[in-house]
Order: sequence, then structure tokens, then C-alpha cells
Amino acid sequence: MKALVSAVALVLCTALLAIAQERPAPLASDLDRAQAAFKAGRHTEALALARRAADAAPTSVRALNARAGMAEFMGEFDEARTFHDRAGALAPDDPDTIDRTASFAVRMGEYDRALAQLDRLLALHPRHVRWLFQWAPTSLQAPLLRDHPSLERIVQIKLDILTEKGDLDQARRMARAYAIVQPGQNYCDQARERSRAGAERDEIFKAFRLATLGQPDAADCIWWYGQWLSDEGYVRLGRLMVIEGTRVTPSAANKEGGARYVRIRLGGNREVPKRAEQLFLIARQRYLRDGDVDGAARLFDESIRLAPAFARPYNYRALIAADLGDREGALAWLQRALQADPDSWRTHRNLGRLFETLERYPEAEMHLRRTVQLFGDDAGGRLALARVLYAQGKYDDFAKEARAAVAFLANWRAPVPEVRDFLAKFDRWGPGAALPPAPDPHVIMGWNYD
Repeated sequence: MKALVSAVALVLCTALLAIAQERPAPLASDLDRAQAAFKAGRHTEALALARRAADAAPTSVRALNARAGMAEFMGEFDEARTFHDRAGALAPDDPDTIDRTASFAVRMGEYDRALAQLDRLLALHPRHVRWLFQWAPTSLQAPLLRDHPSLERIVQIKLDILTEKGDLDQARRMARAYAIVQPGQNYCDQARERSRAGAERDEIFKAFRLATLGQPDAADCIWWYGQWLSDEGYVRLGRLMVIEGTRVTPSAANKEGGARYVRIRLGGNREVPKRAEQLFLIARQRYLRDGDVDGAARLFDESIRLAPAFARPYNYRALIAADLGDREGALAWLQRALQADPDSWRTHRNLGRLFETLERYPEAEMHLRRTVQLFGDDAGGRLALARVLYAQGKYDDFAKEARAAVAFLANWRAPVPEVRDFLAKFDRWGPGAALPPAPDPHVIMGWNYD
């Protein structure tokens, strides 16, 4: 009998083992599920699971840090602060928790708080390491930072703080002192090559950042960095870099162009708090990446409340309204944007295109003329203007604007064959019933997104 029981048990164990091998093991916890959902791009689900995990384990530093990080990623900044603080209270000497808290403080523009956290992180190192970090010559810093990655984090975060505060001279001295940048390197060429090769955004950002720190006279590269940041939505740092590139360029034309760019693309001297900018960046991602209409709208509205003269959130509220089929609502948001910033090139452009879809051609023409007046190289805006001119029977003006756009785009290897074909037929047969095409080629860095 015992032998039979043993045999049956062996068979059952073998079967269970086979089943276990055929089926993936269930995730162990809500926290594991949250991390899996995040990696899969299900960010709203990830945050909900992280909340549940932290609520179920209020003394787990890992769960608190996960909730703080995911809340921060989703723009829930008050929640993120609460759980960063709770994790810090439970683990005041945990390097990872201190690093997270410092990074969050930089994100909020709370630089003094971030520096205090970095001092705590440095104090965790042995005395001789702290001494070397503070006093050793540059030749010893690279291996020191390599052996102690948390020291490199301290340096990199301090460089970010100095740069964001506009103290580029001190940031450059620090980057040289810790061998973050080294003499003889052409960081500018490296950054341009990564940008042309379509590298990941983080890689492009780091490359341009090194060029700005390591080559203070590379005006064009600093200017490109500012434009790239502008496209990515980093208005504050983008403005600082454009202003710096404009300052160091010897070209009077470039100086004029830089001043114009700041005025019509970056809101001029209108202050945008760091929190408002970050809310805008995350709201854009929640809408375009996640399709989270309600969450994105809430964050855009909070950004507008904090920075009422910041035109970009209004433009995205208009986009949401238009995507939902509410073109009158979109029009109202764009008109509010123009009240906030009358020189916003993008707002005039969006208004012109919206009026064109509504067949309100005189109003469309007014805003699209203003668009190309503000930025003459806007070929897409010029083609849109040509279209509304054609719709009103202003055929000579149509041909002039369309040909100017085609000639400009030829220099950028963007041939727009559909426009060329339409112009050829127009030249041969005259006007027809159909409106001309108005594609919107994205060819110039710094002007393509909000």
C-alpha cells in the first residue's frame, strides 16, 4: 500500500512539474504586476497596481519608491512627493531613495532641496572617498567616478542644476574638473552625427549636453541643442540654450534670428515655472502615447493654471477638442492661446489651418499670412496659405506662395511631388475645381512640435 501511495505521489509531482513548466509562473505581487505593466506601456494600469501595492505594504521602501516613481512619471506630482517623503523617512540612508528624491526635486525646480539630498548622498561614502572626490586632481576623478557610480550621479545632477539655473561657466568648470568633458574632443560633431543617425532621444540629449559643456564657443551646436530641446518640449532649458548660442555667435544675422526664435517660438520673456513645463510634457505623452484624454486634459489645465501665458498647453487642448470633433471648442482654445501669447507662431499656424477646415478663408488667410511673416521658412505654413488663397480665387498669389514653398523644400530634399504636379496642371490648364494639396513636411529642427 505504501508503495502504491508513493508511486501515485510521484506521478502527481511529475504531472505538476510538467504543468508548471508549460505555464508561466504567476506574478508574485501587485508590485511585480505594476512593473510588468509599465514595461509593456500600460502606464495607467501600472500606477493603479503600484498604488495598491504601496497601500498593502506601507512600510515597504521598494513599494513606496515604485509608487512615487510611477506617480512622478504620470505627472501626479503631489502624490509623488508624498511617497518620496515616506520612503525617505523609512530609509533615510538608502542611496537609491536619496537619488530618487534629489532627481524629483530637480524636476520640480527645487534646486536647494536637491542639493541637500546630494550632500546626504555624499555623506554615505567613506571619508577617504569623500576627500578624493572633493580634492583629488582631475586625472583621478574619472576612475573614482567609475568605481563609485553614485558620485557620478552627484556630479551629473549638480551639472543639471547649474545649467538650468543659467550658470554655464560654473557648470563647464565642474564638467572639466571631474573629466565629464575632456580637451581635444569634438563633442559638437558627435552630437550632430547622432542626431542625423536618428539615435535615441536620451543619447541625442547627452551628446548635445556634452557639446554645450565642452565647447563653449560652438555657437551653432548650442543653438541646435536649444532647438532640439524646444521640439522635445523643454521650453525653459531650450530658451537658455538658444540665448547662449545667440550670445556667442559672431553672426549678426544669427543674433537677430535667435532673438526672433525666442520671441515667436519660446514665448519671449514669459516665465514658465518648471512644474508647469513638466506637467505639459507629461500631459502630451499621456495623450499622444497613452490615449488618456481625461488625464492629459487635467494636466494641461493645471499647466495653464500655473502658467497662463504659456501657449503650448492651450494648443494641445485645442488638439484634443478637434480630435473629439469639437472644432468650435478647438477654436476657442486657440483664441485663448493667442491672447496669452500674441506672437506665438504655432498658434497662428494652427488657427489658420483650423479656419481653413471650417472654410472661413479670409480668417484663415489672415493667420497664415501672419505665420509666414513670423517664420518665412515655414514651407508647410506657406503651402497652407497658398491653398486658402486658391480657395478665394487669388490665383496669382497662390502660385507665388506655392512656388516659394516648393523652391525652399527642394533645398531640403523634400520634393512634394503632389504640389509640383498641381502647379504644372495649373500652369497648363488654369484654375480647377479642386483645391491644391497642402502637405506639412517637417524639415527644420526646432519648429516641428509644441
